[in-house]
Formats: sequence, C-alpha cells, structure tokens
Amino acid sequence: MREAGADVPVLGFAAAPWTLACYMVEGKTKEGFATVKSFLYHEPKVFQELLSKIARATIPYLKAQIAAGVSAVQLFDTWCGELNLAEYTEYALPAVQEMISGLQGTVPIIYYTKASRHLLPAVVKAGSECAERGLARDLPELRMLAGPKVGIQGNLDPAVLFGPAEKIQAATLDCVAALQGRGHILNLGHGILQHTPVENARLFIASRADGKVLRKRSDSGTS
Repeated sequence: MREAGADVPVLGFAAAPWTLACYMVEGKTKEGFATVKSFLYHEPKVFQELLSKIARATIPYLKAQIAAGVSAVQLFDTWCGELNLAEYTEYALPAVQEMISGLQGTVPIIYYTKASRHLLPAVVKAGSECAERGLARDLPELRMLAGPKVGIQGNLDPAVLFGPAEKIQAATLDCVAALQGRGHILNLGHGILQHTPVENARLFIASRADGKVLRKRSDSGTS
C-alpha cells in the first residue's frame, strides 16, 4: 500500500469460514468435497465450532489489514454453492455473520459467493454492505432480494475476456444494463483467468468506462 499511495484504494481479503474449512479438511480443491461433508454430517456440532473458530481467527487478521490501510475487505465463499440451502443456513451463514459482525464499523465489507443462486435468500442475510455474485444472469433477482441498501458487485464471466472485442464489449454493456448501474460495481464474476490477453482486460475496463462510444464503434465494425 505504501507503493500504491494514498489515492489508490486497496482491497483486503480472506476466505469465508466454509470455504477455508473445505481446504483445511480436504487439503486441496476437490469437486464435491466429500471428506468435509462427511465431517459435517457425522460431527455437526464439532463442525459448527470449527467454522466459528475460523471466523474468530479471521477477524483479527482482517482488522490487521484494515489497520494497514485497506479501503474495504472481501470475504470469498467460493465453495458455498456445494451446500444446499438448509446446510448453508445452518452451518456456513452463521459463521459468516459472526465475521461480519466482528468487522462492522470499520470498512465496507463485500461478501463473494459462487454458484449460489439457490442460496440467494440466505446470502443476502449475511450483513455485508455489498454482495458479489459470479454470473450476471440473476442480477435483477439478487437486487430484488438484497433491497436498495446492499450494493452488488460483479458479474462478468472471466472467460468472456478470451472472446473477440465485440463480444467483450457487448457482454460488459449487458452486465451494466441488467441493473442500469444502480448500486452496482461492475467487475468480473471471479478472478481473472491465466493467459487472459492483457489487451482484452483493458478493453473490458474501457467498455465499462465509456459504453456509448464503444457501442457505436462496435456497430461500425471497429474495436
């Protein structure tokens, strides 16, 4: 942050308790997460305590980032979509709420979830100032559930940046149009993918900065 300077906002981040527990128990990324789910099913009370301990340990870690000068913090719950709504509500959500409660009054908090459309009624109860989703197709639904006081961040598919210029421009503008820019921070729906052409990432940024001009360029056959 010293190198970025005071005028450049820096985002702090940490994994949400459920996602971190997946890595802790499995030891790696693994589709389905059978081992961690077996733990949850056989020892539900112990698993709840594990999630709570992760939350309590992560709060001072994020507070240290805040003390170092970050402008906001983001909780990544990349694997919450592996849970059904009842499991998420009983196990993952209370730990996220514990973390957010412990950070309130500091900086804005963003809560990122992936593959979580079936969880949206519960996700919006987490208590963050901003909810982030992986894909744009359910942005209006998320806005309706979240209400006017919760910001929404995302949600362009990172793979779009491997497409031609006109596809990148059109997808970016469609993402903006989904909420007409109201309470919406345009971003990729997940981390930028390896080998993404730098010029395409720049085009994404330019497209959201000046959509009308780029729409005219696209209609005329230029990029």
